[in-house]
Parts: sequence; C-alpha cells; structure tokens
Amino acid sequence: AGEKKHQAADGDSPIAFVDSVSPLRRYQVNLLVDSADVEGAPVIYESNPTYTNLTGRVEQMAQMGALVTDFMLIKPGTLHRANGGYLILDALKVLINAYAWEGLKRSLEFGELRIESALQMLSLASTVSLEPEPVPLDVKVVLLGDRMLYYLLSQADPDFNELFKVTADFADEVERTPETQQSYAGLIATIVRNESLRNLDRRAVGAVLDHAARLVSDSERLTAQLQAIVDLLQEANFWADEAGSDLITAEHVRQAIDAQIFRLDRVAQLMQDEVLRKTILIETDGAVVGQINGLSVLQIGNYAFGQPSRITASVRMGRGDVVNIEREVNMSGPIHSKGVLILSSFLNSRYALNQPLSLSASLVFEQSYGGVEGDSASSTELYALLSAIGQVPIKQSLAVTGSVDQQGRVQAIGGVNEKI
Repeated sequence: AGEKKHQAADGDSPIAFVDSVSPLRRYQVNLLVDSADVEGAPVIYESNPTYTNLTGRVEQMAQMGALVTDFMLIKPGTLHRANGGYLILDALKVLINAYAWEGLKRSLEFGELRIESALQMLSLASTVSLEPEPVPLDVKVVLLGDRMLYYLLSQADPDFNELFKVTADFADEVERTPETQQSYAGLIATIVRNESLRNLDRRAVGAVLDHAARLVSDSERLTAQLQAIVDLLQEANFWADEAGSDLITAEHVRQAIDAQIFRLDRVAQLMQDEVLRKTILIETDGAVVGQINGLSVLQIGNYAFGQPSRITASVRMGRGDVVNIEREVNMSGPIHSKGVLILSSFLNSRYALNQPLSLSASLVFEQSYGGVEGDSASSTELYALLSAIGQVPIKQSLAVTGSVDQQGRVQAIGGVNEKI
C-alpha cells in the first residue's frame, strides 16, 4: 500500500504530468530555425522589437500550481531567424522597449546569442531554469531612424558608434529638374498601382508636383517624404469617387489639399477672428511713426500658418542701448535675441563711428503672449527703429519680414508660403 501511495504521489507531480502528455516528448527535436526554403541570406524586419522577440525566450506552462518547462518550450527570436543575414529595426521602437537596446548591443558585441530572461540578464532573478547554449551570431543590423535620434545616440551612448559604423543619410528633398519630375511622375504611377487608386491626368500630376515643392518651401526642389504624397493621392481619389470621375484631376488634388488644411486650421481661424474683431490690433490703414507689421509663422503639430504681428519702437535720450523687451521678461528665444543684437551693432557701425549715439531705444512685439523666436523680424524692427528716430511714418498697409546682417543687408527668409 505504501508503494502504491508513493507511485500516486509521483504521478501527481508537475514533471510527471508533462511526461504523461507524451512519453516520446523527451526524444523530440526542437528545431528553432528552418532555413531549408530560404534562398540567399535572410532579410528580416521586426515590427515589435521587444527583448524576448529579439533574443528568444524559454516559455513555461502552469501545471498543478507550478511553472514547468522543458527544451521543447525554447522559442527563437528575430536574431535567430536573421542569423547569417540582415535584421532591420526601427531604432525608436528598440529604445522604448525595456532592455531591448541593451540585449541587442550585448549580442552584437560578443557575437553570440544567449536566450535568457531580462531579469536573468540583470541578475535580478535566481530561478532555476533552462540555460541553452549560446549561438554564434553573424548578422548585419540595420537601424532606421531620424537624424535627431542618430545624433542623440552618437553623443549619449559610446557603444553606438562602435557597433554601428556605417551611416547612410537620406535626403529629405531632391532637385526639381525635368529628369526628376519624370521620375516623380513614375513614382506617382507606382503609388497609384500599389494603392489601387484611379489614374491621374496630366494636370493632376502637375498639381501633385507643385504640392511636393510647396512641402519643402522651394520651387526648385521636391519632397522625398513619400507618405505625404501617398496621403494626398488617397484623399484625391476619394474626391474623384465622390464626383463619379474615372480620373483624378487637378481639381480633386486641390480639394484634397484644402480638406487637409481645413482639418488643421482651427487655431489659425480663431486667431484670424481675433484680428477681425480687433481683439488683436493690426492696423492696415494710414501711416504711423515707430510702428510696423511683421510676419511670423506659428507651428502647431504638423501644421504651420502665418500671422501678422504689430512691432513698435520707441526712442529717448540715452547711451545707445537697444532694449529687447521680450528678452527682459524671458520671452525671447536665443535666435531672436541675437537678431536684436545684430541690429544694434548695425546702428552703431552706421551712425556712431565718430561719436556715441545719445539715445536709447526699445522694441516689442505687441500682444505676443507665447514668446518670440527667430531672426526674420530683425529687418522689420530696424525699419521701426529708423522710423522712430527720424519721425518718419510707415505705411501700415505693408508687412515686412527678413533678417538683417551687421552691414544692413536683408537676408533670405523661411516660411515664405505661410507668410504670403
């Protein structure tokens, strides 16, 4: 009877339960990766690069209130499947997944792939489990990311430049030549075919090319950010469907662009209403001494829009100082403060060569509550100062933008589409 009780106790154990599932399980082969049907080196893209998805894991089963495992529960990671080939990863996704970056670096640094939990890697767990032999690793890892992420990794992680020595910087834009326009038209045709969209007529292709130039604010270049073009073509296809047209026309492209702007310009419309209701004072009639309208660009998410700003200047007896009121209250960015200092340098070099200026001046963006950044208003501020010094009124129907250097030369501007 005692022997029977002992056998029953053994039969109720977790290991005995696993063995009872299949007596031949211990003789099975756990093939982690089967590359028999793969021609050439494997190329793998991992869309969810967690630590276990990259390096593999040892799974466990809950049996009789305990966790049990065996060699058949060893699962491969993406590095196993890409071994001998190429692994493509989104750098940001790797960084935001806990321990994935450290696990990837360790595998590449030592040239071997260990399957262990993140807690074991950090020496935070002492649970007895399977420890598979490390696998020799020979893989080329391609990280995809934006420039800022690359710069941050280069500065913050000393291992990054050692492990990832080859860098390819892709252009965001291409020159607009007859050859590139022809290639761009072919690219549009490829997108239409892949997305099952309607074909475009010639004017519609021209409208898409113009929009591609507008996205980079340069009539002589075209954007290489294709997702924006894909989105535009899909929306233009919708408007063509609404109109019952077999082709996407330039009008449908314009409708798609207008719809994109309409969905994003609520803040711009609210600010325009404030101007029309004279809550924000912008004068467009007559002439005023020491006052001028400048043009600024506001960026909200992916949408940027232009806005007029009233800039005033006042002068008085002093020692030649130009006071930037925004800077005094910490509402001026470094580039804007630099522009005001350049403006002050120009005034002194032009009018104070033989004797110091016996005046002081102050500049301010009226009714600006969110801070000011950028130097494109420095020429505008210069005109306001000269108007205040010479008591010469400025036509308020004009708006001015552009930076100025120490020699008084007006320089190129940014955000020209939004400002116009």
